[in-house]
Amino acid sequence: MVRFTYREDGPVTGYVYVANSKRDDRFRMARPGDIIRNDNPEPPFIVVSHTTEDIILTDWPGTLWTAEVVEDSAAQEDESDFTRATAVRLVERLPAHTLFGPHGEAVAWVADRATRLTYEEADLLTAHRAPGAARAYANAWLNWDGLTPSSREYTEWEGIISIGVEAPFSPVGRGLRTVFGAVVAQAWRVQGEDAMYTEDGVEEDPDLHLVEPWASAALCLVEVAMALGAPDLLTQGDRKLLTDPWRVLTSPSLS
Repeated sequence: MVRFTYREDGPVTGYVYVANSKRDDRFRMARPGDIIRNDNPEPPFIVVSHTTEDIILTDWPGTLWTAEVVEDSAAQEDESDFTRATAVRLVERLPAHTLFGPHGEAVAWVADRATRLTYEEADLLTAHRAPGAARAYANAWLNWDGLTPSSREYTEWEGIISIGVEAPFSPVGRGLRTVFGAVVAQAWRVQGEDAMYTEDGVEEDPDLHLVEPWASAALCLVEVAMALGAPDLLTQGDRKLLTDPWRVLTSPSLS
């Protein structure tokens, strides 16, 4: 969805996403037409992404607005896909799930649930993840026409949540990454540093991995998000296979 873009011959318009975790009530409580202005011209700036694809979801959930830049920052870099602003005029509040495509509401539903997942629920998802889940998930990726030829050479799709450095990143935008990130954040809230273990990598920058059952639960919810967010990429049987654990978790069953 791209309703506003950067224009050379007019004001800069775009999108502002503010994670609820930032506790910035200026955006959550605002109305269309309100001007949000920083107290000083120093960072942190108000980031106005020029398209929806440019928005980086640092945390979920959050508030999404279309906005017009009233004052930009002298620190703005040329050729950026966003504008650093010190004041914006809010145009329209949009459901944040619009960032995840036509079925984005379902993806957001999974991400929302991931933010409050308990250890016991993570274990429940892990126990009900089907042996064929990785295969079905791979089929969804391979049925997507957004894959580049080089990406189609991948042989292992389990756990892949994004491809490339430019949009589109997946069949549901950054939705898969958002769901995975929500599980990671919740695992940290529940278990702290014990939710992760290190492997390989240099001492200053080791590779971090989720412990079980969070790791398998994250895979499971990412697969659910794919099935619900891009249903046309899967057969009816594969959709059911990937969403069966979700039915166990959420009950009643999905139609």
